Amino acid sequence: MVNLVIVSHSARLGEGVGELARQMLMNDGCKLAIAAGIDDPASPIGTDPIKVMEAIESVADADHILVMMDIGSALLSAETALDLLDPAIAAKVRLCAAPLVEGTLAATVSAAAGAGIDKVIEDAMNALEAKRVQLGLPSQPQHASLAAAPVDDRDARSVSVVIQNHNGLHVRPASKLVAALAGFNADLVLEKGGKCVTPDSLNQIALLQVRRNDTLRLLARGPDADAALAAFQALAAENFGEPTEAAPARRPASADRVEGKVVLYPQPQDRISRETSAAIGQQQLLRLKRAIDRTLEDLSALTTLAEATFSADIAAIFSGHHTLLDDPDLYAAACDIIRDEQCSAAWAWQQVLSDLSQQYRHLDDAYLQARYIDIEDILHRTLRHLNERDETLPQFSAPSILVADDIFPSTVLQLNAEQVKGICLQAGSELSHGAIIARQAGIAMLCQQSDALTLQDGENVILDIPGKRVIRG
Repeated sequence: MVNLVIVSHSARLGEGVGELARQMLMNDGCKLAIAAGIDDPASPIGTDPIKVMEAIESVADADHILVMMDIGSALLSAETALDLLDPAIAAKVRLCAAPLVEGTLAATVSAAAGAGIDKVIEDAMNALEAKRVQLGLPSQPQHASLAAAPVDDRDARSVSVVIQNHNGLHVRPASKLVAALAGFNADLVLEKGGKCVTPDSLNQIALLQVRRNDTLRLLARGPDADAALAAFQALAAENFGEPTEAAPARRPASADRVEGKVVLYPQPQDRISRETSAAIGQQQLLRLKRAIDRTLEDLSALTTLAEATFSADIAAIFSGHHTLLDDPDLYAAACDIIRDEQCSAAWAWQQVLSDLSQQYRHLDDAYLQARYIDIEDILHRTLRHLNERDETLPQFSAPSILVADDIFPSTVLQLNAEQVKGICLQAGSELSHGAIIARQAGIAMLCQQSDALTLQDGENVILDIPGKRVIRG
């Protein structure tokens, strides 16, 4: 049995990761403890070795304890805690270098399924691979276990199912599948479109990118092959524990036309200074880490707001933003730029996330391509914290049509549908997360309106939705 300890600078972040991880638990095969933040109301961000020690002791009734950490002092606090622990308990502890959010989720699923400590660590360390594939980034060198060879059909039995889950096999249903197939004495391979993985890890299933209406096949051989296939088929029949359909989206009061007064909302522009200096490196690293931590807290709050206002599906958008931002590779890349070019944190961070945004823009898949604005949303929010500026949202005094070049998903989330009847964008995409949120809120949206920014503040306009045009006057 492997138990987990989550160590984070932020109490809210630590609790949020713990909440996500507990959703992956299908049984009592893994215990979680959290050591996050410090007991100082004036400055609560930090880590405490005593807290880490006490957290480890609280889950010491296991063969191994795996400690998941964010960066910096979290590692130092964990190492100090090892020195403070009873040697018998300390001998059970392993420190893991995996990314906090993705690694913890993968490790939780693996541990709950009964995997040994080495397999749990392997799954945690490979947790970013699915994200890299989805973003179109080069794959990291794979362990042999991550490249399952197809089972010879002559020696194996198989069952095929058509996935009905609205969002495909995302984290929660995939974790149920891992748990359902754990423990069978059988060689198992999961196949979609000729691509095969071993279904014993959340990461591997995510690599298949299984969407709604995809056909998924499980191949099995060995003494428990029939039992494993039956468990797979039964779980699929239950839609992996989810409803078949997502909650229906609310629609605008008038689906064809909406009318209101124009409110121009220029997309926020961040002023970035390179500030080259050989003396600013360490200071800039600390500034960037603080800004990222504060942005992670923002995203946790937005996730809570989205779930309270709309649904778990909308909340998952901002939970995804949180997961993306909590990627040590992004921070490490920015740190490298700061050190190499002796530039400001804002300049380095803009280089890293702008490059990621461009990668999205160049994807062939229109749905994934539209995710570029999510990256720019995260970039803007982080830069705002770096520059210590408050968030500025558009203001409305009457039923309005918001007109902009583009719009962040977080901005759309915070709009009031009673005040904002429609959104008119010069750029944007109907497949963007902002458009998805607008549909849920009952706010009409038109994208790719080349003359949108020629409209004037206060001008009365009609959005003709079927005709995809703006009627002035």
